[in-house]
Amino acid sequence: AVREQVEIEVYVPLRGVVSRLLVNGWRHDDMEIHFKMQELRRRPQTMFRIPENIQSASGWSSVASILNEGVGMSTLPCAKLRAIVDSAKEIMRVHTEEHRDDEISTELAADDFLPIFIYCVARAEMERPCALCVLLTTLCEPTNRIGEIGYYLATFEAAITHIQEVDLAEK
Repeated sequence: AVREQVEIEVYVPLRGVVSRLLVNGWRHDDMEIHFKMQELRRRPQTMFRIPENIQSASGWSSVASILNEGVGMSTLPCAKLRAIVDSAKEIMRVHTEEHRDDEISTELAADDFLPIFIYCVARAEMERPCALCVLLTTLCEPTNRIGEIGYYLATFEAAITHIQEVDLAEK
């Protein structure tokens, strides 16, 4: 609550200046990743190396919505960070719900989680994801980088980096 109030009092009045600097500084990276994300949205889950036995029938659409609305459209960095954590928890919820009746238990391992998260980040229609990543890593409280928020922020960074480096010619 204190962090949120500080962001309201300090970050919000300076948001225009900060946004301008971030947008200008990462314009080319964001243009390139935006193009890649558009192309990746057309690709199936298998292209992201999500094993067939854990793929989502819903295409993880609720996760992409949380990322789009909570991370992409929220004003406060702390709300964006909360949305990243919420999206990760939603992956677990969707997986459990959709695979409840599977004959073989398919728990999600960390190796399974990252490709799903990358898929969801690619499907979310966030504007300027590179600038957003810089904003969040810069403003994330150092004590939060150690716990759950830090883990999922690092996962978000890894997803953005992976999308930046993906070869669209690869099938």
